[in-house]
Amino acid sequence: MEINVLHAHGWSVSRLAREFGLSRTTIRRELASEAPRRYLPRRKPTALSEAQRAHVERRLAMCPALRGSLLYHELGRDYGYAGSYPAFIRHLRVLRPVAVAEPEVRFETAPGLQVQVDWAHLGLWPLDAGMTDLFALVAILGASRVPAVRLATDHTRATTLERLVHCLDDLGGVPKELLTDRDPVFCIGQTSDGKAILAPEWVDLCQVLDVVPRACRPYRAKTKGKVERLVREVKESFLGWLGGQILPTAPRLADYDRLARQWRDEVVLPRRQRTTGQVIATAWAAERPLLRTVPDRLLQAPAVLSRPSVPSDPSARRLGEHVEIRDLAEYEVAL
Repeated sequence: MEINVLHAHGWSVSRLAREFGLSRTTIRRELASEAPRRYLPRRKPTALSEAQRAHVERRLAMCPALRGSLLYHELGRDYGYAGSYPAFIRHLRVLRPVAVAEPEVRFETAPGLQVQVDWAHLGLWPLDAGMTDLFALVAILGASRVPAVRLATDHTRATTLERLVHCLDDLGGVPKELLTDRDPVFCIGQTSDGKAILAPEWVDLCQVLDVVPRACRPYRAKTKGKVERLVREVKESFLGWLGGQILPTAPRLADYDRLARQWRDEVVLPRRQRTTGQVIATAWAAERPLLRTVPDRLLQAPAVLSRPSVPSDPSARRLGEHVEIRDLAEYEVAL
C-alpha cells in the first residue's frame, strides 16, 4: 500500500527500492500487481493433531504441573507423535494453564505494634585470632523501620533468644507482637490445619516479655517483607560499610555489635523512608514511648533464656514431663 501511494505521488522505482531496501524488480512487480501478495500457509510437521492436543489438555486439566517429558513420552507411545522434544515443549507452553500468582498485599502496622525478626548469614569475618562464620540476628520496627543488628557465631535457640533480647533493647523496648518465620528456632512443627507449634523456650520468653509471638505462613517470606528487605540491606550496605572501618587486631562480637549500632545511627536513621515519607529517626522518636522496657534480668542474666530439657531433680518434674512405659498386653486386657 505504501509503495503504491508513494509511486502515485511521484516517487521513482529506484527511490522506492532504496527506501524499502528491495530490488527494483520487486518494486515493479508490486506496482504491477492488482492485489497485495499472499503467502501460502507454512507446513508444520511438528504440530499436534486434534487427538494429541485433546490428550495433552485432558492430562493438564487433571494435573497442571505434569512434566513435559512425561507427556512427550505418552504422545510418542500412544499417539505416534514424531516431533522432537523441543518442538513439543513449544506447543506445551501454549497449552499449559498459567499459574495465577497470589496478589501481594502491602500493609503498614501501627506504631509500637510489631517487630519482625530474622537471621542473616554474613560469611567469614575475623574474630579473636582467626576467621569465623558470622550470623546476624536482625530486627526491625514495623512502623518506623528502625533496625537492630546483633552478631553471633551460631544461630541456635539459646543464642537466638539471647540476641533477640538485646535487639529489642537496641530498638528501645518491646512491642505488642513479634513476627518470625517458621525457623526451627521458633517453631518445632505444625498442627494438622497448618498452624505453627511454637518452641517452649520461645513461648516462655514471650510470656516474660508480655508479647504475642506470631509465625508466618509456610513458604510466604513476603509476609515479613520489612525484615526480608533489611536482611538484604545488611548484606549489601552494612557489610560494605563495615569493610571500610578500622577493626581491632582481634575483634570480638561486642566490637561488631558496636559497629552495627554506629552504621544504624550514621546511615539508616537520617534516611527518609520511601513508603511512609518520614525520616526514620523522627518516626522512631514518636514510636519509642509506645514500647515497653526490656526487663533488666533478661539483659543481665542471659542464662535464664535457656532452660534444661530434663529437670535435675526428679521430684521437680511437672505434669506431662514423665511418661510411664507399659506393655501392650495391658492395653489389650483393658479393651
